[in-house]
Amino acid sequence: MKSEKYIMKEKKIHLKNFSPFTFHFSLQKGETLIEALGALAIVAIVASAVASVVISAVSNANNNENKTLSTKFAQQGLETVHQIRDRDYTTFKTTNGLYCLAKGQTALGTPQASCPTPNVDTFIRSVLIEQVPGCATNVARVTVTVAWNDGKCQTGIYCNKQMHTSCLSTINPVPVP
Repeated sequence: MKSEKYIMKEKKIHLKNFSPFTFHFSLQKGETLIEALGALAIVAIVASAVASVVISAVSNANNNENKTLSTKFAQQGLETVHQIRDRDYTTFKTTNGLYCLAKGQTALGTPQASCPTPNVDTFIRSVLIEQVPGCATNVARVTVTVAWNDGKCQTGIYCNKQMHTSCLSTINPVPVP
């Protein structure tokens, strides 16, 4: 049997050989890898959130630009109809139907069933003239519609629309001498 002194001496030797620093450093290598993977995951999450915000901002900017352009094209369409009316009140009084008003066009042409293709850049502009007592007697209701596809619509479908309606007199306020 070993003496108590010998056992104590043996324990001291074992304690001297055991170093908590050696054990700590061997675990630290694994911890560093886990920390690096964790940091990489956080960077990936932040990067995807930033990308999502940027994509949303660009989409909103494009949508706002299309709304602004469609409003401009609708106002131009109404102004063109005003000019057509001012040139010939008599003909305008009998004008009815849907017309496709292309960019730079100064006459209505013939009535159409629909306007299926873009006629103002990537937009479709149509003018509906109705000689009905919806506004008042001797007044035509003119509705200019500008439609566009923003990529969120089905292919070939123009699901976004900007409409402007105005009531225009069909009688010349200044009599011709």
